[in-house]
Amino acid sequence: MNWADPESIDLDKMDLELNTNYSSVLRLTKAFLPYLQKQAPRETSIIYTTSGLALVPILHCPNYCATKAALHHMILAMRQQLKDAGSNVKIIELYPPAVQTELHDAEMGDKGKSVGMPLADFTEEAFAGLCSESNEQVPVQAVKTFMGFDGWEQERQKTFQKMVSAMKSSSH
Repeated sequence: MNWADPESIDLDKMDLELNTNYSSVLRLTKAFLPYLQKQAPRETSIIYTTSGLALVPILHCPNYCATKAALHHMILAMRQQLKDAGSNVKIIELYPPAVQTELHDAEMGDKGKSVGMPLADFTEEAFAGLCSESNEQVPVQAVKTFMGFDGWEQERQKTFQKMVSAMKSSSH
C-alpha cells in the first residue's frame, strides 16, 4: 500500500486485510466469550497474536500495521473491562517480531527466509512467556526493546490506566 501512488492501492485487498486481522477476530471473540464465561469459576484465557508492528508501523504495509494497532487497543480495553467485571477470562496478547517463516517469501523470494528471528527461537521465547506468571502481555525479542514495548509503550499504558481511573471517578 503506497500512498505516494494512490492509483496502485487496492481497496478490496485493504478491506480483506482489515476483516482478516481485526473484524473477524472480534467476531470470534464475541462468539466464544459467552462459552468461556460460563466456565467460571475456572479461569480461562483468550490469546491474541498482534505484532511489534502494532506499536511501530513500517512503510510498505501500513494497513497491516494499523489493523494490528487497532486490535492491540481493543485488547487493552477488553482486558480492563473483563477485569473490572471480575471475569474468569484472562486476555493475553503475544507480540511477535518478524519471524523466519514463509510469510515473506512471496514478496522477497529466497531472501524472505532470512527475515526476522529464527522460528525455533521465537517459539521457545514465546512459549516461555506464555507460561510465565505475568503472561498478559508477551513481547518477543526486538519488540521488547527496539520496538518500544519495555519503554514508551509502558508509559502509554500507564496513561491508559490513568484514563481508566479518571473515567471510573467521573462516573460515580
